[in-house]
Amino acid sequence: MTSLGTDPRSETTDVRGLAMVSASLAVIQIQDTLGRIPDIIKQTTDPVAVRRLGVCENDYDGLLGNFQNAFRATSNNAFQDTVKFVRDGAKQVADCHDIFRKDGPIATSPIEGDDVKVFKLAELVLIAIYRLIPKI
Repeated sequence: MTSLGTDPRSETTDVRGLAMVSASLAVIQIQDTLGRIPDIIKQTTDPVAVRRLGVCENDYDGLLGNFQNAFRATSNNAFQDTVKFVRDGAKQVADCHDIFRKDGPIATSPIEGDDVKVFKLAELVLIAIYRLIPKI
């Protein structure tokens, strides 16, 4: 909510616009995380953590496409498509998050905070979109 509240686009937009702003903020967050992962890998000496971060890098790469598609779908009023892209993206974040809890010793992901931010932005997109989908 802080990110959304501090974005000047949020002040004068409607519910659809809030979904688009949230998706846009998610794209920015994902790009930032993708830009930091190679540096984190270079500083990591644990081969298990390096492998896990590689999984996260792949997940975040796919996640970026999902949120870019969610933004486009929302701008085209294809709200059901938006829901699909956001849900698929959330699954990718969960995969990254969970990889640090399986296949070896349990650890805390160095991008755990990023995961949480993306989850929250995904929630904001879905809250707005569910308000726009007509009840059947």
